[in-house]
Amino acid sequence: MNHQSRLPEALGTPIGLLWDKLLVYTERYLSISAVFYRLLVATFTGPLCFRLILGEMAKQVYFTAIRGVHILIFAALMLGLHMIMYATVQLVKVSYEEFVGWLLVTIVVRELGPVLAGVFILVHSGGPIVVEIGTMSVSREIEALQVMGIDPYRYLGVPRLWGVTISVIFLYILIVIFAVLGGCLFAQFYADIYWWSIWHFFIDALQGADLITGLIKVAVFGMIVATVSIYAGFGAHGDMGQVSKNTAQAALWGLVLCGGMDILITNAYYLFPHPGSLLPLSGLPPTFLCSSIAWC
Repeated sequence: MNHQSRLPEALGTPIGLLWDKLLVYTERYLSISAVFYRLLVATFTGPLCFRLILGEMAKQVYFTAIRGVHILIFAALMLGLHMIMYATVQLVKVSYEEFVGWLLVTIVVRELGPVLAGVFILVHSGGPIVVEIGTMSVSREIEALQVMGIDPYRYLGVPRLWGVTISVIFLYILIVIFAVLGGCLFAQFYADIYWWSIWHFFIDALQGADLITGLIKVAVFGMIVATVSIYAGFGAHGDMGQVSKNTAQAALWGLVLCGGMDILITNAYYLFPHPGSLLPLSGLPPTFLCSSIAWC
C-alpha cells in the first residue's frame, strides 16, 4: 500500500518523466515494426494486381531515383574531390599513396556512401510520401478504399516500400561509381597520381564484405525511410496540421533509426569474419574502365 501511494509521486519526478518518454518511444517503435510486418505480408498476399502495383512502384522509382539524381551525382563527385584534396595529398607526401584505395573503400563503399544515399531519400522522398498518404487519410480517401474492399497498405504502401528500396540501391551504386571516378579524375590534378593507380589501389582494397555491407545498409535505410513515412502518413488524422507534424516526426524517426541500424551493421562488419578481397577484379584491363567511363 505504501508503494502504491508513492507511485504517483514517482511519475512526477525526472525519472518518471524519462520512463514515460521511454514507453512512448517503445510504443512507436513497435508500431513502426508492425507496419513493416504488415507491408511484408501485403506484398505476398491479397488479390493479384501486379500491373497496378508495378505501375505505382515505377512512379515511385522515377520520383526517387531519376528526379534529382544529378544533384546526387554532383555530391558524389565532390566527395571524391574532397578525399583527394584533404587525404590523398597528405598520403603522397609520406609515400603512402597505396592507402588511397583503402580510404575509397572505407568512406565511399562502406560508410559515407550508404549514409549519403539514405539521407538523400529521406529528404527527397520521405516527406512527399507522408504528405501524399497523410492528405489521403485526412480527406478520408483511405476509408473510401477500405469501403471498396481495397487494402490501402497493399495499394499505397507496398509500391512505395519496394520502390524506395530499389531506388536507394540504384543511387548507392551511382554514388560509388562517380565518387571513385571523381577521385581518379581529380587525383591527376591535385595529388599528381595517375588515374590508373587510383583504380588499381581501389580494386586491390575492395572486398566482397565491403560491397555487401554497403548494399545491406542502403537496403535497410530504404525500408526504414519508406516504412516510417508510410506509418506517419496513415497516422495523420483530423486536419492538415497533423500532416505537417507527422512529416517532421517521420524525418526525425527515420534519421534516428537509420543511424542506429548503421551502427549495428558497422559493428557486425568488424565483429564477424568476412571473405577476402575481390582479387580477380584487379586484373581488369584499362579498356574496361575506359568503356565504363564512356558508358556513364
